[in-house]
Amino acid sequence: MAEQCAALRDPRYRAGVKLRRGGRFEAAANLLGEVLALATENQPDKRQLDPELAPLYYEYGVALVGVAREASAAEDEDDGPSPKRRKLAGEKGDAEDHDDGSLDDAGVAWQLVDQARSLFLASGDRGAAARCAEQLAGLAVDQRQWGDAVAEFSWGVAFYDAAADLGVEDRVHHLSCVAGLAAALGAHGAEAPATDVAVDVAGLREVVVPAAEVQERCAAHARDCERGLNALLGELAQARTALDAGRKRDLCALAVEVSHAKEVAGSLPAPAPAPAPK
Repeated sequence: MAEQCAALRDPRYRAGVKLRRGGRFEAAANLLGEVLALATENQPDKRQLDPELAPLYYEYGVALVGVAREASAAEDEDDGPSPKRRKLAGEKGDAEDHDDGSLDDAGVAWQLVDQARSLFLASGDRGAAARCAEQLAGLAVDQRQWGDAVAEFSWGVAFYDAAADLGVEDRVHHLSCVAGLAAALGAHGAEAPATDVAVDVAGLREVVVPAAEVQERCAAHARDCERGLNALLGELAQARTALDAGRKRDLCALAVEVSHAKEVAGSLPAPAPAPAPK
């Protein structure tokens, strides 16, 4: 136990967290990957999966999320998808030229953050687990996996709805999950309006939101996040709360998310009228 706890005191861990929060994702991932390897390689499962290591799994996973997004953005600026992505899409390409690791990074990131969530839950830290769900939902959105995004955002919303005395930071995360849930429902509804929102659970299809409820829930969540943001901003203004640069960025980002959720909800087509009784 003492050796595993030492992983979080490793200067490379602290430096990796700082780099990740500063947006230097690749450098952060390199450092955090080294620390995780030293803490888990050739160790029994019990030591590899000690809840004390949850923050390390989380930070490494989130750093890889950033790496994957940067790789995807760089690819979008090129002439087209990489050979690896073309092959995954069924196109022919040079089998030797598969150096784009963004898909692999996203997959590993999902595994790491999902593992972190399991470890946080094992230690009773449901708040940290909710942050993991938010990250997983964002990864699902990146890959246009709307069912997974809805399921993960819903997990986060359920936690925050049940929590009491949320601080400003947690309220921002709560409203971000609500806005993300609305946007994911809307995206699904726009792409497949007559299809249930579903996820794969152990090889079985599990419905998360029936098709008939998608538009109503999308609109309701969009209204909720707008009301919540207005209430939060009003409280902060009334209390004359001093906001640092980071908090201001978070609130601005949240305002963009809420605006997007409203736009998506408003763009959904009106539901078809019920057939007349014969």
